[in-house]
Amino acid sequence: MADDLVEQLLAQTGLYLGTDRDPTREDRTPQVARIAVTALPGRSGVMFDYEGLSQNQEHPRPHSEHAVLGRTSSGLALYTAHNHAPVLTELRETEPGYFEAAEAASPFPMAIRIEVPSVGRLIYSWSFGESGGELAVRNIGDVTLVD
Repeated sequence: MADDLVEQLLAQTGLYLGTDRDPTREDRTPQVARIAVTALPGRSGVMFDYEGLSQNQEHPRPHSEHAVLGRTSSGLALYTAHNHAPVLTELRETEPGYFEAAEAASPFPMAIRIEVPSVGRLIYSWSFGESGGELAVRNIGDVTLVD
């Protein structure tokens, strides 16, 4: 438990800023990623407030998410509410830092990878696909702790 993802994040709570990019679309308007990481009571996990901010005036906030990552009696779980679907999605850790939507928990295939490659840096990646389709990495938030 001392080296698990939750402990790494608890050691570095605060405001992160950086970029949000889609590796499948070179033409996408550049975006800023803003992620606030906050400790949960009892140090059982962390909360993420993630915003993707765009210069596109028609869609200035293309990503808005509130997620909770925590230890459960059966391992790490991630729960996310976001502006891409009207449901709270449960994701389970299938390998270190990689969370896949539980069966029937999302209207489309989705997974989230959370990495802490170095102190003060966080990479938060979304993979998703069309209903019944395959997962593809579509958003990568690469952020640095600023406060």
